[in-house]
Amino acid sequence: MPAAAAFEAFLRERSVPTRPGHPLSSCTTFRIGGAARWLLQPRDPDQLGDTLRSARECDIPVKLLGGGSNLLVGDRGVDGAVVRLNALSRVDFGPDTVTVEGGANLPRLVKETTARGLAGLQCLTGVPGSVAGALVMNAGGRHGEIGASVRWVDVMDAGGNASRLAPAEAGFRYRDSNLKGRIVLGAALDLPSADPAAMRDLYDDILRNKKETQPLGSPNAGCIFKNPPGEKAGKLIDACGLKGARAGAAHVSRKHANFIINEGRALADDVLCLIDRIRAEVSARFGLPLELEILVW
Repeated sequence: MPAAAAFEAFLRERSVPTRPGHPLSSCTTFRIGGAARWLLQPRDPDQLGDTLRSARECDIPVKLLGGGSNLLVGDRGVDGAVVRLNALSRVDFGPDTVTVEGGANLPRLVKETTARGLAGLQCLTGVPGSVAGALVMNAGGRHGEIGASVRWVDVMDAGGNASRLAPAEAGFRYRDSNLKGRIVLGAALDLPSADPAAMRDLYDDILRNKKETQPLGSPNAGCIFKNPPGEKAGKLIDACGLKGARAGAAHVSRKHANFIINEGRALADDVLCLIDRIRAEVSARFGLPLELEILVW
């Protein structure tokens, strides 16, 4: 039996929720990208592990899709399995600790912890996506990063083997970690109690600032580039006169130059064209390389 047919037989036999040929543009905040051959949403960690093992045996490539907020999917899509953890979204609140599964909605978690007077995640106010995605990229901003609150992270490798990592093993660093290439099942976050009113004020202040300085209401993938040491990518791009620069139906935001906006019909190739132009002009003017913060499939 051909590998693809064997994998599809496994999906049917194990009743893995599957959407063949699902457009990934509907699963990302950029609203860009082709279809996945299979979009899979396993019901629990056991089914996820079995699915990963079957994919490996059948030589089917697998990619993990979180909230789709830090991702540019190519126009040809993914000729393989794309796994979402939507069903793994449980959140348990304990004394100064929150245990959360990887598929949990990040904005909802930040809002809930703020309402409960728990400190630590306000730095993620206005950041879309899933908890798993935030952990993999150590999401945050000038007020802090999620990695600072982690007690442990549960992960699964491509062979379906689960393990628990301490923060040092997770290797949290600026917009990166050692979690890439693994599926984040969940984590325990140390969130000390604080004054609820003060937490709400901090949340509101950060959200207000982001609404004033970032194009939160437009289809985008967040900051395109990481900040070079001692510099701000947005300021470098702005200094090159690239605000408003266009390629097809994509353009550099006039509100924040480190954002690229999809006007509604942009292709991934339009965005990649702008990325190449920005990198070339910043390098020519400042001699600095710009490293991508988003993932490109």
